[in-house]
Amino acid sequence: MFLAKKWLGSLLLPLPLLLILGFFGVFLLLFRQKRSGICLLVLSMATLLLLSTRPVANALMAPLESRYPPHEITAEPVQDILVLGAAQVADPRLPLLSQLGQAGVYRITEGVRLAHAYPQARLVLSGYAGGEGRTSAELYGEVAVALGIAPQRLLLLPEPKDTAEEADAMAPLIAGRRALLVTSASHMPRAMALFAAAGAHPLAAPVDHQAKESSAALPLYTYLPQARYLWRSELAWHEYLGLLWRRWGAG
Repeated sequence: MFLAKKWLGSLLLPLPLLLILGFFGVFLLLFRQKRSGICLLVLSMATLLLLSTRPVANALMAPLESRYPPHEITAEPVQDILVLGAAQVADPRLPLLSQLGQAGVYRITEGVRLAHAYPQARLVLSGYAGGEGRTSAELYGEVAVALGIAPQRLLLLPEPKDTAEEADAMAPLIAGRRALLVTSASHMPRAMALFAAAGAHPLAAPVDHQAKESSAALPLYTYLPQARYLWRSELAWHEYLGLLWRRWGAG
C-alpha cells in the first residue's frame, strides 16, 4: 500500500502528468486527430508554463503555509519537540548537512533552535532509511549533537515511513505533554490533521517557508518561468493530493 501510494502520487505530480498528457496529444496527431491532439498539447504546455512562474507557484503554496503562524518562544515550558523526517541521501563522502535534503536541513535546524530555547524538552527525531544506508532520524541525531544538544535528550524513531506512521508512533509519547511539531510549513496542515486523527494535538512550529514575497520591487525577469517555481508548484500540488487522499480515506 505504501509503495502503491508513492507510485501513484509521483505519477500525479504536474511534470509527469502533463508530459503524459502532451505525449497523448502527439499520439492523437499521429492518428489524424488534429484538433484533439493540438488541444492536449497546448493545454499541457500552457499549464506547465504557468506552474513554472512565481505568481502561480506562490498562489498555490500560500494557502498551505499561512494556515499556521511561526512558533513564538514563550516562558511556558515545552516537554517535547517533534521533528518529522524528510528525504536524505546518506553519502558518507559528504558533509553531514549535505546528506539531508533541503526540507530536512530546515526541520532539524529549527528543532535544534527550539531545543536550545526550551532546554528541558525532549527532542524526538523521526524518519526511515528509504533505501539509504542510514535513516533520517540518525542523521538528525548527529546534527543535533553537533549543534550542542546532549545525546540523552534525543529520542530517535527510525521506523515510521510517512507522516501517518509518524503520528501514530508519536501520539502515545506526547499524551498529556506540551509538544511542538516541526515540519515544513506547506506540510503542516496535513501533518496536524494526521496527528489529530491519532489523538494528539501538538502545537505547530512550521519552518521551510517557500512562498516568500519581497517588499522590494522585483525585476521583470523574475516573472519568467523557472525550474525552481515548478518545483514549488509540485510541492504544493503534492500536499493538496495528500489532503485529498486523506479526505477520501476518512470518507
